[in-house]
Amino acid sequence: MKGQAAKKRVLVIDDDEQVLISLECLLENEGYETTVAWSGQEGLALLRSKPFDLVLLDDYLRDMAHEDIFNEIRGMEVQPLVILTESALMPEARRYFINLGATAIVGKRAPCEEIAEEIRKCFARTALETLSA
Repeated sequence: MKGQAAKKRVLVIDDDEQVLISLECLLENEGYETTVAWSGQEGLALLRSKPFDLVLLDDYLRDMAHEDIFNEIRGMEVQPLVILTESALMPEARRYFINLGATAIVGKRAPCEEIAEEIRKCFARTALETLSA
């Protein structure tokens, strides 16, 4: 995404300061314009105020249920939506998040390259879907 092309805009919603700082640094280094939100309410307010190309959403936020966040985001037609998890999810939990509208699921403490690769894959899938539409 470096160079003349417009930077992709990524919103990270998580209530863990360490996660926000590390993901913001990673994404900025990858060439994305990155915004962070400390809560579901703040994230939704940001989504209402400007467009984002991708949302990274913590699977558990203290201020809102993830179903409520998904419903609001789905109404905004934001894709892709990546879920950040603290630990590995059981297959049923993975299906649950995919059924809610998640594009991908990644561990928030996964190696940086793994997270960056998942985001690149999401953008590549979105580009392919746009071309075939």
